[in-house]
Amino acid sequence: MTVTKLFVKRAHGGALESVGTLAYDQRGVQNNVVCAPFRQVLIASQSVTAECGLRPGDLRENVVVAFDSLYELPSGTVVQVGQALIRLTFHCEPCKKILRLVDFDRILHKRGVFGMFLNDGAISVGDSFAVTEQKFDEIPYAVNDRIRWYLKKGDPSAAALDLVHTIGLPASYARAMLRLLKKFALGAPGTKFAFSEHPE
Repeated sequence: MTVTKLFVKRAHGGALESVGTLAYDQRGVQNNVVCAPFRQVLIASQSVTAECGLRPGDLRENVVVAFDSLYELPSGTVVQVGQALIRLTFHCEPCKKILRLVDFDRILHKRGVFGMFLNDGAISVGDSFAVTEQKFDEIPYAVNDRIRWYLKKGDPSAAALDLVHTIGLPASYARAMLRLLKKFALGAPGTKFAFSEHPE
């Protein structure tokens, strides 16, 4: 089980650059576009990608590994890729760019698995890939379940303020947002978030 390809994406929507080594730290892949903490690196299985009729890089992945059972590993599993210790978070959602290349039903849960780095170092083509015994909490794949998981683990007040800031609302909206998030966390009828794709 080894690393067969590495890619860096310098800009959103830009071409992938094939590299022999990529450096990383606990903020993500260096010289790559900045990604959210749970989406720092995208790992894909070489054989599964080929079975879908795609080539390395078509899935916009960072790391390609020769490991057929990658997508069977549960969220929270820690893998070692060269020097890197990576906590697997959740499968990557097929977006419009990918669905131009392959049917949704064929690529669902096969586009790659996201992870976050637990240390600093470098990964090179030819490095070994191994599953460790270390485990973290599972993070749900479904967006609504993932939001509930986050709200139950964290501070809803901080989450509300972050959301208000991110979507550009005045700070005075934080209290109303907190009420909405609390209703959502409790599963109130009619309270639902839905996203069709992730940003590239």
